[in-house]
Amino acid sequence: MLPIIRPSSLADDARGEPSDAVYDDLSLPEPTPDKAARVAIDRMVQAASEQGIRSAVTCITLIYGNGRGPHRDSIQLPALANRARKSGIAQHVGRGLNIWSNVHIDDVAELYLLALEKVPAGSFLFAENGEASFRDMVGAISERLGTGAPQPWSVEDAVKEWGFERAVYALGSNSRVRGKRARALTGWAPRHESVIAWISHEL
Repeated sequence: MLPIIRPSSLADDARGEPSDAVYDDLSLPEPTPDKAARVAIDRMVQAASEQGIRSAVTCITLIYGNGRGPHRDSIQLPALANRARKSGIAQHVGRGLNIWSNVHIDDVAELYLLALEKVPAGSFLFAENGEASFRDMVGAISERLGTGAPQPWSVEDAVKEWGFERAVYALGSNSRVRGKRARALTGWAPRHESVIAWISHEL
């Protein structure tokens, strides 16, 4: 059993501002009260290893690339790109200086297969291959779609359109991680180009 969890349990309430906080999968912080329930689920899965279940948690960062299953698109970048297509304006929440680690979907699949074979029961892994600010990602979206210079989007307007959780935690937060254990335990070596290059060439 190797569930995929998104790293919103580390997302902050930055509203488009940057953060210097970077976490790795060898030393996780204690969760804030609003994230405690989600982290408790991760720990429950890991603890199942003590009952003879080969369980582990893979925590996926912002995903880019096209899926090969029934759901082609991920969540964050397609939502911003679709809105830019519809409105003619590419926008980021606040100043867009908030940063998320990211990873290509094909590299995620490769890590998942390696983890099933190699990771010890009870492990926690981050899947990441670099990071970028939302201002840079939205800038790449605007260039790709030809919508002109990206513009700031007020938190209040973003919440009206997307709801609080998506606007603040999925699009306006920082979630910066390093997958040290993922690489050390499996030999995982992501092969795909950066998220900015992917947006520029393939979005």
